[in-house]
Amino acid sequence: MWYPTYRTMSIGQANGNWLINGKRPATTWVNGLVSSGLTWEKVRTWNIALDWGLFNNRLTGTFDAFIRYTDDMVGPAVQLPATLGLNPPSANNCDLKTYGWELTLAWRDRTAFGLNYGVSFNLSDARTYIRNYPGNATRSIWSHNNGREINEIWGYETIGIAKSNAEMEAHLEAVGGQESLGWDWGEGDIMYRDLDGNPGINSGAETLDDHGDLKVIGNETPRLFYGIDLNASYKGFDIRAFFQGVGKRDFFSYSPIFWGVTSNMWWSAALGEHQDYYRGKDLGLPDRIIPANTDAYYPRPVFAQDKNQKAQTRYLQDASYIRLKNLQVGYTIPQELSRKFFVQNLRLYVSVDNLWTHTKLSKVFDPETIKGGYNGSYGNAYPLSRTWAFGLSLTL
Repeated sequence: MWYPTYRTMSIGQANGNWLINGKRPATTWVNGLVSSGLTWEKVRTWNIALDWGLFNNRLTGTFDAFIRYTDDMVGPAVQLPATLGLNPPSANNCDLKTYGWELTLAWRDRTAFGLNYGVSFNLSDARTYIRNYPGNATRSIWSHNNGREINEIWGYETIGIAKSNAEMEAHLEAVGGQESLGWDWGEGDIMYRDLDGNPGINSGAETLDDHGDLKVIGNETPRLFYGIDLNASYKGFDIRAFFQGVGKRDFFSYSPIFWGVTSNMWWSAALGEHQDYYRGKDLGLPDRIIPANTDAYYPRPVFAQDKNQKAQTRYLQDASYIRLKNLQVGYTIPQELSRKFFVQNLRLYVSVDNLWTHTKLSKVFDPETIKGGYNGSYGNAYPLSRTWAFGLSLTL
């Protein structure tokens, strides 16, 4: 909400779904409840740091470790009866504990033949756990739980795609069926692994005490942030390359941008990556043949249900990446020449942003713009642009 401490009323013009005197009426409705006791979160931090400089300060570095406590964090609303009729208000009902550290190293030097160069590297990591959250009495795996790390991804373990109806029938008989996830199982569908030993693949009560065949398959929190800065200059020429990235992040997408065909045909997509779907036999058209594809990445397309698109290990994405964020090359004209034009310093340069990226993430996403969580997992933001710039800087 824009105003979490105020109740707001929305007004619509001629948007009612009924007619009064032949016209659609205006409507008003009250939004969710707010908490009168909502206040600021409180943060306490303890840290220890070490700084050093060696070899006449050519090698420098810092290391910082910290523990941060967040008290009275605004957490998910406490579960209330559905008869309330409105969404319950958020409140200061959650306490967190975060462990983290940061390391920075830098080397700067000048060679005997006049080359100046420098290398700097920084790496940081942090993990956050729930200290106390009273609003999840059932210990639902989809909410905060005391002692658990935030942003866990729960899902099924994937055996593979059935390459025949017989293989699927044998799997269903072995695990006791997958009817709780969908119907009409056959060739080209996902085979999920039985983890709890009970008949049938299911999610149990979806609690920590009974989560059926679900397990933690990853965590969407970005970790191991790093940056690398390389620079050098020699006889007026200079170059700088800055890399950045994330060393560990899991991502699962429910988006049609990732899946292509979804349970809702009107929200399905068709991109180049989606051609790698399961086909048990050649598909013939008058002017072409689409060959069979039994080693496909995606399962067979299915409308009206999402049985093959449950959160699972096969389609969990590795969203770690490294990106050449900026590359700049320049040349400074010698002063004996620039002063003839009454210029103290004249530098010509070319700079490019987002020149190169390496990631295992699906090509339909940009690793720097994706958002986690069910509601944010579409990740289909406009990709970051590659930008070229040419210019000069001068000092009169």
